Amino acid sequence: MKKLFDYLLALSVQVKLATLIFWVVFAISSVSIIINIDIHKNHTNQIIDELIKTNINSNKAFVSEFILTHNQWELYKFLKTLSSSSMIESSGFIDTHNVIVAHTDTEHYRLGDTFKEFDTYNVVPFEQDGVTFGSFVLKVKNQTLFSMLQDTFLAQFVLLVMVALLSLIIANIFMGRLLGRLHLLSNNAQAIIEKRWDDITIYQGKENDEITRIIEKTTQLMHELRDSIEKEEKNARISHSLIILGEIGSSFAHEVKNLLQPLKLLLSPAQLPDKEDMPIIHGALARIDHQVVDFLALAKPADFKYEKPLHVKPFVEESIALLRSSLSTKHLGIQSIIEEDLSVKMGANAIEIILINLLNNAIDAAFQLSTIEITWKRAEQAGFSVLCVKNSGETMDEKTKTNLFKPFFTTKKEGSGLGLFSIYKIVYLSNGYIEFESEEEQTKFCLYIPSQEQV
Repeated sequence: MKKLFDYLLALSVQVKLATLIFWVVFAISSVSIIINIDIHKNHTNQIIDELIKTNINSNKAFVSEFILTHNQWELYKFLKTLSSSSMIESSGFIDTHNVIVAHTDTEHYRLGDTFKEFDTYNVVPFEQDGVTFGSFVLKVKNQTLFSMLQDTFLAQFVLLVMVALLSLIIANIFMGRLLGRLHLLSNNAQAIIEKRWDDITIYQGKENDEITRIIEKTTQLMHELRDSIEKEEKNARISHSLIILGEIGSSFAHEVKNLLQPLKLLLSPAQLPDKEDMPIIHGALARIDHQVVDFLALAKPADFKYEKPLHVKPFVEESIALLRSSLSTKHLGIQSIIEEDLSVKMGANAIEIILINLLNNAIDAAFQLSTIEITWKRAEQAGFSVLCVKNSGETMDEKTKTNLFKPFFTTKKEGSGLGLFSIYKIVYLSNGYIEFESEEEQTKFCLYIPSQEQV
């Protein structure tokens, strides 16, 4: 019983309500039919009684003659005439002493026997000119509720089933349209949560009830909310961009100012710089040039657009070859595992910037005589590849982790602080993301980059 109850609870709202309406209509129809049959039964029995009395009274003269002359055969034929009606099962005549004079049911009732079964027979007294001759006893086929149900069962049942099925069809159509509108409202709410603005649907039906008005109102509110959110997001992006632009400009100005400081001291209007000062001046100018070049590269749009997906293995091999001298200087080994035929949705320049910067940072941070590991394979997440570079070196502190991707933040003496920021910008604009970890003298960067699906 519990399993059946749990199963019923698990049914959809449409099935529950349609079934409920079906049984309500079925019950009302059944009660109506039963009441109608009962009324018809009582009316039929009343008609039978009237017909019997009319038939006997219309033949009083002949019947009294048969009784007075003891013509039992003619009396028997008259009783057979009464019993020939579909409403009378059997009939008889008894005298004033309840003795059977004649009876159609000769199997159970013999002439001269005393008649006792008054409870199952209708008794109609027979009088003529004030003289009582006896009584007619008639066993009527009473139209009971059960018999009438039997007689009319098929027709009534077919009608009942047709009415119930029609109610089920109407209920199913009605509930289907009702739940369809509620489903539309639910989908619109889900679309607004997930910011799928184009999936918000306006109801086009003809209904004009409370639910339709709720849908129209909520859809209007959703469009207003979309406009408000888009406006706030646009303002937030502009505000964020202005903040970033201010930070970059401030950092760049600060870096250039620091590099100009020794030049101010060495390049005095009163005297020319000494020969020993020239290397310092040239070094400061070179660093300023390097900062300007990096700043201009940062301002240029990243080459994240692509005409077709590019295979990554040649780019990795070329980057390792370019940095081979830096690896040799620190006596570092490099181990690469690149998945064959892996293609990413990114431009060639963007791939080169990512690889060179990641490997340069790994080389600078790695312990001497250690090995740098680089892997690039398809990620478990569909549509993405994952590029990971791992090195053994000093663990980053919390300040470094927090500011790692900020422009001009660097822990190197000669660094510009724009390498990781450039990587972040390229990956972000390519709809990818970055994960990194630095603990127990191991640092690992993993870049998730959109890739071409395998066919």
